[in-house]
Amino acid sequence: MKREDCKYYICPACESDGELVERGCDSSPARPLLKCGKCGETYPIEGGIPRFIKTDKYASSFGMQWNLNRRTQLDSYTGATISRDRLRESTRWPRQMAGQRILEAGSGAGRFTETLLDTGAEVFSFDLSSAVDANMRNNGHNENLHLFQGDIFHIPLKKASFDKVLCLGMIQHTPDPERAFRCLVEYIRPGGEIVIDVYTKSLRHLLQWKYLLRPLTKRMDEERLYRIVSAWTKRLYPMGLLLRRSLGGLGRRLMPVVAHSFSDLSEEANLEWSILDTFDMYSPAHDHPQTIATVLHWFFEAGLRDVTVEYGLNGIVGRGAKPT
Repeated sequence: MKREDCKYYICPACESDGELVERGCDSSPARPLLKCGKCGETYPIEGGIPRFIKTDKYASSFGMQWNLNRRTQLDSYTGATISRDRLRESTRWPRQMAGQRILEAGSGAGRFTETLLDTGAEVFSFDLSSAVDANMRNNGHNENLHLFQGDIFHIPLKKASFDKVLCLGMIQHTPDPERAFRCLVEYIRPGGEIVIDVYTKSLRHLLQWKYLLRPLTKRMDEERLYRIVSAWTKRLYPMGLLLRRSLGGLGRRLMPVVAHSFSDLSEEANLEWSILDTFDMYSPAHDHPQTIATVLHWFFEAGLRDVTVEYGLNGIVGRGAKPT
């Protein structure tokens, strides 16, 4: 963490506007931490990352999957533009955003962080899980990255201070997606924009192996589940490709594993991505898909303007701006 970053953070415990001060831990001066001058709460800085949580609660599986597969979905690793294309399709933001401040919620290993940093914007990125360690290894060399571990319901930053707020692939994995959305809206400055996506809730989407098996798999030991997922995905991957190519979306739902076939990726990379996404289906503690009507309600209840809610590459994409 850069020392000047202290000025950006506030104490999530008391929400004091006073700056947090970096100092050494009383028991070990070599271990840095942030201390609130108002309530005295302290937050460790580990691996150069401020940690504003006591536990990763419901998100530990994400920490494991992203540290095991920290480069799988990075465009700089695959040589493709899959992550960049999804980000641009979802947000429709310009390619250059120097001088703007972006808040990214649920960064994972930093697949979208990487593209956001390339715009020249100041990117404040966080995750509840230890996935921030993977993001640091992937993107920590960028001077315009401000990375921390935090809770979407208690973000340690000043409200109404961001030009853009982004949450892709995460909000459905919180205990209360609507509340999570409302929390994010508080950080948009007047005239600023927010973009989220969320899994689609419909009979067609709910009729798949994922929602049949999740009551069991989400309670399994994560390492054991990953081994099972890895073995079965490798075994069923060829059949999954055949069904997808012959039956399309129906063929995809017939299989209990994901079988990717990105044309820009090698077979090995497609299999690696498939194992990751299959584990991502079965392991999260929470998976709360939404309807378009529900997401529209969120945006209008938040008083946002220029609202667009539509089907996108990963479910439903919602965009809106805070009135000036």
